[in-house]
This record gives sequence, C-alpha cells and structure tokens, in this order.
Amino acid sequence: MKLQDFLNANSEELISKMNDDFDTHEFINQLIICHEIEYVKFLYSNLEVKGIFRAVHSQIGRYLSNNQKELSIIKLDTQKSDNIKDYESENQKWRKKS
Repeated sequence: MKLQDFLNANSEELISKMNDDFDTHEFINQLIICHEIEYVKFLYSNLEVKGIFRAVHSQIGRYLSNNQKELSIIKLDTQKSDNIKDYESENQKWRKKS
C-alpha cells in the first residue's frame, strides 16, 4: 500500500486520537503507536533515499497540509519539538476545526 492510500484510509482515526492542537511529530508518533508495522514498511520502501525518516515524515506533513479541508484541521505556526530520533526540529502545528 502506498503512503498516500494509507493516510487516506487512516488519518481521520489518527486525528481523532490527538489533542485539539497537535504537531506533525505528535501525529507521526500516533501513527507509530496505532500502525507500527505499516510505518516500518513505509520506511523500508525508502531505503534508497538518504534520510529515510525525513523522506517519509515530509510526505506525511505534505499530506496533512494538502488535505486540511478533508481532515478538518487548520495549519497554525511552526514550532520546535522532539522528533522520532529524539532531537528537536521544526515542524508544523495543527488545530482541529470545531
């Protein structure tokens, strides 16, 4: 399954488990908690890319940005938070629409 198809099928479920305000790192962490095997498969499908995590995480961030209306979220500012490798990096903050 392609990442786009997976996100189409599972993003609403993942967002429903998020706080009203969340960032992309938190969304990715929720994806890992709920769908660890699929997440690893997406990483594995990018083995030829330098920066495997960044490649997959960038696709996830773009998906959220490109599908805000369908997902009932709005883009806020950016912020720094710990990423999957446990170091701080800039990422997008989101808010669920009421």
